[in-house]
Amino acid sequence: MTTKHLRMPSTQVVEKASAPKMRFLYPLAAVCLAAVFLAPSSGEAQTGTKLRPDQERAIEAMLKDVEPSMRPMARQQLATSFASFSEPQIAMMMAKMAENTSAKANTPPPVVEPARESTPEDIAFMKAQYEPVIRKHHAVQKTFDAFYNAKIEAYCPGQDTYARFGSAWRYEQGQFVMPSALASWNVETNVTVAGEAYAPKDGRYKFDFSKVRMTFSETKVDAEIKVACERVHAAGRDFLAKIDPVIAKQDWDNAFKMENWAQGRLEMIRRDLQTAMDKLSPGDFSEIQLAMMNGVRVK
Repeated sequence: MTTKHLRMPSTQVVEKASAPKMRFLYPLAAVCLAAVFLAPSSGEAQTGTKLRPDQERAIEAMLKDVEPSMRPMARQQLATSFASFSEPQIAMMMAKMAENTSAKANTPPPVVEPARESTPEDIAFMKAQYEPVIRKHHAVQKTFDAFYNAKIEAYCPGQDTYARFGSAWRYEQGQFVMPSALASWNVETNVTVAGEAYAPKDGRYKFDFSKVRMTFSETKVDAEIKVACERVHAAGRDFLAKIDPVIAKQDWDNAFKMENWAQGRLEMIRRDLQTAMDKLSPGDFSEIQLAMMNGVRVK
């Protein structure tokens, strides 16, 4: 007996690709259907293809917002979905649709301000605020850089102070910090960049530059640098005391490990000094940038 001519089960001959996939084009359809599916059902369902009047009305309501060209396809999908819905389920869905439609209708439209470009007068008004601040801040940054770097050179050890070296080897505690360079190389660039990148272009604004630090205490900066450099000197003396016997034994592996250990100890001192300078120095350009990006529109 052969089975090659037997009819296949109906579930295997459905060509899924032949039916285009549809998403609900009515915005509330998915929400309403979810409410129906989650509602208790009496267990009664229609098995025929003819729809009741209430089902037809539900379909028509959902098709109102569907593009005309897509309505035949959407109607077919909705008819298939609604065929098994009981009258209470359809009523629940229609009530949900009415509720959502009412809520949408009562929502006030968003207030859209008319577009406006900054006039030359607006640009001049804003530049008169930020340009003097940028120039003054740049000047105090340069003063700070010079003061800080001079004190580091005066108080801290140089790169060779705590080092041991021979014809083909060198072990050192390392350089403590790099020179301060808060000020950019050209204040004119700062002014130009601020106007192009940070100044608003849609009106006239006032800026609050009160958080921009325009001064620093030389006494406090000097004290912090002196304390940090004293710690570096103490660490350097300890480093030489420990590494000299190791070098004498020509134990190069341990000498290398000791150098890494000594350089690692400087990191904590650097971090403490940086924390202090973050509070005492004039700081970088970020406070000016933030002030210009958060201005208050006045026109």
